[in-house]
Amino acid sequence: MTNLSIVIVNYNVRHFLIKCLESIYKSKKNNFEIEVIVVDNASVDGSMAVVRELYPQVTLIENLSNVGFAKANNQGFQIAKGQYILALNPDTIIQEDTLSISLGYLLNNLDCGVCGVKMIDGSGAYLPESKRGLPTLWNSFCKFSGLTSFFPHSKSFSGYYMGHLSEDNVHDVEVLCGAFMLFRSDVLKRIGGFDEDYFMYGEDIDLSLKFKNEGYRVVYLPTTRIIHFKGESSKKASFNYIKNFYNAMLIYVGKNYNGWNGMTMKFFIRMAIYFSAIASYIKNNIIANAHLFIDAFILYVTIGIVRILWGKYYFDDVTYFNNRASLINDILFVFFTIGSLWFFGHYDKNWKIKRLLTGIFAGTFSVLVIFALLPVNLRSSRALILIDSLIALTAMYIIKSFRLKFLQWLTKNKNKNYLIVAKESNALRIAEIIKQNESEAQIVGTIAPKVISLNENTFYINTLDKLADVVKMMKAEYVVFSNDDLSLQEILDQMILPDKDVKYLITGGDNDTVIGSSKNSKSKNLYFAESSYKLSQSFYLRLKRMFDVVASFVFIVFAPILLLFIGNKKIIYSNVLKVLFADKSWVGYADDPSISLLPNLKNAVFDVSSFIGDIEYYPLLQDIYMANTYYAKMYSIGTDIKIIVNNIMNGNSRNY
Repeated sequence: MTNLSIVIVNYNVRHFLIKCLESIYKSKKNNFEIEVIVVDNASVDGSMAVVRELYPQVTLIENLSNVGFAKANNQGFQIAKGQYILALNPDTIIQEDTLSISLGYLLNNLDCGVCGVKMIDGSGAYLPESKRGLPTLWNSFCKFSGLTSFFPHSKSFSGYYMGHLSEDNVHDVEVLCGAFMLFRSDVLKRIGGFDEDYFMYGEDIDLSLKFKNEGYRVVYLPTTRIIHFKGESSKKASFNYIKNFYNAMLIYVGKNYNGWNGMTMKFFIRMAIYFSAIASYIKNNIIANAHLFIDAFILYVTIGIVRILWGKYYFDDVTYFNNRASLINDILFVFFTIGSLWFFGHYDKNWKIKRLLTGIFAGTFSVLVIFALLPVNLRSSRALILIDSLIALTAMYIIKSFRLKFLQWLTKNKNKNYLIVAKESNALRIAEIIKQNESEAQIVGTIAPKVISLNENTFYINTLDKLADVVKMMKAEYVVFSNDDLSLQEILDQMILPDKDVKYLITGGDNDTVIGSSKNSKSKNLYFAESSYKLSQSFYLRLKRMFDVVASFVFIVFAPILLLFIGNKKIIYSNVLKVLFADKSWVGYADDPSISLLPNLKNAVFDVSSFIGDIEYYPLLQDIYMANTYYAKMYSIGTDIKIIVNNIMNGNSRNY
């Protein structure tokens, strides 16, 4: 009996991990057994709880900190019992025959030490990193300069991706992608696994080279495929990704290149780090929040004009407010108004006018409070502050309306149409999840996953063999496949068909999650049935965090009094700084498998178990599952206050 060990390193990609495990356990096993080892790098998204609940047969290694991709994989390799070991990314879905085909290749080709497979992204497009060349100075220059993109099949200009080799034929290559690498266990352990000098990225290049130096072939095997939702576990737009990626390249160059070549490559890599870091900062902090800066500028200019007009017509002096006090008041007003609008959800996706009104009121109130604390010589007119608030209300409403109309105009020719490929019962559930998460979604039809007589069932508009034609006719932008009703191979066969400008989503299994990504889209589609919970919404998460901070300050400021009268003094004051610095929350879920499928929260000092049996306030909550679900759906600050007070009086805590 051949044994295969699969090692998956997870870091905060809970929903992708579950889909990955689903695909593994649906695989065809031709006379071989598998063990699955998940190494978690201190995720905070409840990944391990949901794995324990849904896949108790999985071996878990739970690190207390993020030790990096290479070291975490090696932890899994060390305890793996299989004759063959597969290093697999959690943001992948494997085809039903992937394990049997790739394992069969190693069994029949004893000179092959490691193989990889053909990878496609969430839009069905081939991922060129499925096979790669070594990152020589020339190959790296061609890739980063864009020459590789202009000449994708040139041996000279596309050496980084070995573009001259057909993606559909088996080839010996220089480098395989770490998202899927199937090793001979004895060779892997003799070599020592991944080089732990690499925190993330570059370790797959290093290990591929070690296998070749040991005399083994490194093989690209396109006879089976996997979906790789590229970048989900690394978030490529982040500065950490940039730093880790280029630092890995520096380590690789230092280990493999000397002299002029090494110095030149290090120089270009360091320059790339600086330019990429600047670009990342601009993108993530300036461009991403450009609307806030624009609104702040418009509001500042508008109230400045009001100052001039007020001075001219009321004081007969256009320069009347041209002083330090007015400048300070204007800056404070703009800062607190825009900040309050952001906090209360004016800039959130699902905008409502009450968020604008609440934000303006809170901002004005904050300014009036601070105004009263300022020295007299720095105070401006209270009447002007109230006028400013009315102007801000009007201006922000006009700007928001214009922005929404402009976005509608930009997207008026773009479809938000969804086609669902699933059996009727699953299709109805999937449609509900999508509508909860995408207010503009239109479900334009359901495709039968099997060939049926449409005369006998009017629920479906057509069958799977006509999917491409239906996509064009209905102008669908998204196609959602149910893996409960279609095999991965059937789904992949549809995804790689040409002439369909469409994005693909996949759902199925016990976890109500719809996952997907698209090659040319910055957004990643990740829908799950948490939208009905208040604690899955940005506003309520900000509100909860604000309460944690305020409560922490109350415990600190009033410590001399509270220490005399409250119970749980040790619990409160051993956790107050942890809550203040966001390591914990004052209130959270009670321990139960149900929390794995609820919106993720920080570990908490006090839990919601006091709900249970509270006949006066919560007569219907009779168990932990109901209490946790109620808390996520109906969150309020009042609930947090009540739980804290009850626990202080009764001396209960989670004792984390």
